[in-house]
Amino acid sequence: MDAATGEKYVGNSDDSWATRSGFFRVNYSFADRYLLELNGRYDLSSKFPKHNRAVFNPSFSLGWRLSEESWFKNITHNIFDELKLRASYGSLANQALDNGWYVYLSNYSTGQNSYLMGGKKNSYVLPGALVSNIVTWEKVTQWDLGLDFAVLQSRLQGTFDYYQRATTGMLGPGKILPAILGAAEPEENAADMVTRGWELSLTWNDQLENGLHYSLGFNLSDTRAEITKYDNPTKSLSSPYYEGQIISDIWGYESTLFQTEDEIKQAPDQSKVDGAINKVPGDIRFMDVNGDGIVDNGNNTVDNPGDQKIIGNNRARFRYGFNISADWKGFDLGIFFQGVGKRDIMLPNTFKWQYGSQWQVPVAVANDYWTVNNTSAWLPVARFNGGTAIGRNQTRYLVNAAYLRLKSLSFGYTLPVALTQKWGIQKCRIYFTGENLLTFKHTPEGFDPELSDPYSYPQQKSLSVGMNVVF
Repeated sequence: MDAATGEKYVGNSDDSWATRSGFFRVNYSFADRYLLELNGRYDLSSKFPKHNRAVFNPSFSLGWRLSEESWFKNITHNIFDELKLRASYGSLANQALDNGWYVYLSNYSTGQNSYLMGGKKNSYVLPGALVSNIVTWEKVTQWDLGLDFAVLQSRLQGTFDYYQRATTGMLGPGKILPAILGAAEPEENAADMVTRGWELSLTWNDQLENGLHYSLGFNLSDTRAEITKYDNPTKSLSSPYYEGQIISDIWGYESTLFQTEDEIKQAPDQSKVDGAINKVPGDIRFMDVNGDGIVDNGNNTVDNPGDQKIIGNNRARFRYGFNISADWKGFDLGIFFQGVGKRDIMLPNTFKWQYGSQWQVPVAVANDYWTVNNTSAWLPVARFNGGTAIGRNQTRYLVNAAYLRLKSLSFGYTLPVALTQKWGIQKCRIYFTGENLLTFKHTPEGFDPELSDPYSYPQQKSLSVGMNVVF
């Protein structure tokens, strides 16, 4: 150590963690009609304090094949080729922490000042962030009811599931602390949430007399989550959560654009939300929803939100997809569509040219700003200082992110075996495939509705031609 050169320093890291686990599984089937599965898992994680590291997660599932019961066959006259009822209940635990791997430990940090005092840089020690010494596993408990069926000689098959998931002790920031404290909220088991959802899947398989085999598939699902417990008695909208909150709800203002000076003079005072700018035609106009003559956020609580209201929800609702496949005399075809039936997105400032980064905005969007000759423009009037209006959540820049996309298309032809065997080849298939070929959407050009992050690189369209040869 004495022979080392350079500046000496002390550091630390927390880039290692460990778990210890054990699990069991028991399966039982009686007469191929009554099905039972039991599971259990015991885990220990170094991410939590010693007294809170352990968690046990049991689960079980039951199945009853009604279609195998003789009395049921007599009642239904063998309509069902398969009918199974399912039920399950169980729990899982989550240790994914957003703020480091050892959030129950508060570490001091050291360093040196950037300026000289007494001819040298002085060292300093800073206390760590606030921590919770009772943080532990986030636990998810779920029950599920399901149905599987097949009819018409199993040509039509389907499944349906309805579930409810209770998340207790959600890991995240706790109750908002007074700003005068000068410290961020510690990560803790801060909230409880209930998620309800359902899933439906249908498939039709058949073959025609001419040898054409085809398959049609459809799936649809939806989910909705609500906060049932969080320490936010005032239901402040500044907090991460409040009891009764529907996850991904968007609070904002109703808005349009001022078109004339008279509209500006007659409009309620909105200086509290637009930065008190001197307004001109083309600026954003906020609606006085509660009719008190002032546009503001009230106390910024659920009970007194001022002129704010829930204007949308960012959660993808009614996810669906359908696929078509067919094969006939060596030809094969595959088509897959997917989409989202309902989703709202507040566009980021990168799509609002004069107020944000100009590097990621398509020209067609950036140039569509208000002028006397373009009063139906999407963006407000261009100005050097736009105030705070453009950054507010508002209906004018709330985008419908529902979409339908041709996700994949494939078409191929397999050469006759009688021909390929002459060449010493077992199988030879020539094919064309395409991905993301067509999208029906409402979002501006350059914004991919399939992505949850508007800054992500959009899905690319791709085309390929190839040949598979098996010797």
